[in-house]
Amino acid sequence: MDADLLTRIRGEIETRLIELRPIVEEYESLVTEASSVRAPARPTARRGRTRAGARGRRAADSRNGDGPSGGTRAPRGAAQQAIVAALEHGSHTVAELGVVTGMRGPSIRENLRRLLAAGSVARGKREGKAAYRLASHR
Repeated sequence: MDADLLTRIRGEIETRLIELRPIVEEYESLVTEASSVRAPARPTARRGRTRAGARGRRAADSRNGDGPSGGTRAPRGAAQQAIVAALEHGSHTVAELGVVTGMRGPSIRENLRRLLAAGSVARGKREGKAAYRLASHR
């Protein structure tokens, strides 16, 4: 009887692994794509900096659509779309969303706050940590 139970459990595990393999492969490809999207930081020349000069450069950067890293800004709503796309595969913590989307924690939290207010995302707990999921998934 013990051998039959072990055989049945092993079969269930193998079936579940076969079901999950495509999801794991998609997750790995998303992580690879997210890491390739990150733009390398542009080297900056060392100049004498004054307060007014730094403030002027920041203002010019924001007007030109370039952030401090020198890259162009993402289109409006792109961060929320990336978060929603990640949550389509199940619930994630902020740290997990950071790995998948390549975004930093404060940006993820701000966008999650907006998505929560809009009712697109729901908050729950997983292993004692806040985990977020799409509101339509239960």
